[in-house]
Amino acid sequence: MSGIKHFSGFEVIRAAMEVEKNGHRFYSTMAQKAQEPMLKELFAWLAQDEVEHLRRLKQLEADYDDGSFGDCEEELVPYLRQFSDTKIFPDAEYLEAVLQTPEADLQALDLAIEAEEKFAAYFLKACDMALSQDGKDAFGWLAGEEVRHARILKERRAQLK
Repeated sequence: MSGIKHFSGFEVIRAAMEVEKNGHRFYSTMAQKAQEPMLKELFAWLAQDEVEHLRRLKQLEADYDDGSFGDCEEELVPYLRQFSDTKIFPDAEYLEAVLQTPEADLQALDLAIEAEEKFAAYFLKACDMALSQDGKDAFGWLAGEEVRHARILKERRAQLK
């Protein structure tokens, strides 16, 4: 995430959109495969919440210029893909391995908590760097949402110990 300081607001939004898509995919998979009914419901709710975040980001995206990446598109696009694929939510292969373990539900909760905390930090950095007040407000709201997700996940994790 150290490269975030070099991103435009549009680039941060695009990276965040990719992570939200991966979050939706992660939570949808877990909603289908979790054994504990409470977790099935929680993961389904989180998947839907990621869709709402994506909607909010799409609205915010329109506020940034023409959406261009600037002079280094060839370098930036692969970085954004790599970031969104592996830096926040686990990739499909790793998730499948986790789902084969005896404590899959608990491990999935731990992965989700870690991902939400990383994404909250990402949005806090984006909030600090946003040039417009609308951008600061949107990124601040999204950071708060991710912190809320992490808190809820931690509460559920404590219930299942």
